[in-house]
Amino acid sequence: MKKLTIVFVVLLSACATPSQRFHQQAQDLGLISEQISSEIFQHKVYFAKNLIEGGVLHVYLDGDGTPWERRRWIADDPTARNPLILRLMNQDGAASILLGRPCYYGLSHAVSCDSKYWTSHRYSKEVVDSMVTALNRWLAQHDFNEVVIIGYSGGGAIAVLMADKIMNLSSVVTISANLDVAKWSEYHGYLPLKQSLNPADMIGINSNIKQIHFAGKEDEVVPSFIIKEYAEKQENVKFYGLAGKDHSCCWDEDWDDLLELIK
Repeated sequence: MKKLTIVFVVLLSACATPSQRFHQQAQDLGLISEQISSEIFQHKVYFAKNLIEGGVLHVYLDGDGTPWERRRWIADDPTARNPLILRLMNQDGAASILLGRPCYYGLSHAVSCDSKYWTSHRYSKEVVDSMVTALNRWLAQHDFNEVVIIGYSGGGAIAVLMADKIMNLSSVVTISANLDVAKWSEYHGYLPLKQSLNPADMIGINSNIKQIHFAGKEDEVVPSFIIKEYAEKQENVKFYGLAGKDHSCCWDEDWDDLLELIK
């Protein structure tokens, strides 16, 4: 009977959607979720039950997840199959939330959602403005003195695009981030994301906001030179190119040490 139960649980897990698996992994880490709306989209927000207000808040933004299946078919659910962002957040001793992108974490079939928002329009003005509105609305309901945005991969691009519009933002931190969308598309031979904004085209983030950009020297998804070239054009910025790191491995192994660089 015990073996049958285990097989049944495994089969259920295999049938679960990426969003369902992500949600279960978040619950296993003691996180709860709520939804917050902008004028266009709904957003999932994950945070600890015992979130302590009053100090610094770290806001995590996940990457693009899986926009395409086998690089041929648009994914029905773009939510990340690898919950690296949850593992990073779980190690963070600061008060932290995960702000979901539009149409991710079980919302891909919401009325306002369309697959373009995780493909061609993934960094569009509509997406960025909605993220800004959702986060500022959440912050207005909670008491934090300082905000740090931490974006992984495509979430880092969105973090940079959001930066100047967030209440009490002190720092923006990116990990393996796609900070020059045009150069990244050209490097891989992808069709250009013409309906998306490009952080590299911005005039620059307010120099009062500290920027920290982490790049993996073995990253073949977002090569470190793309991140470094972006960082070199910014003010109040630190760039770290790290050996032994590719796009997803092994940021969680050293995240405790990297968090010290953020302080």
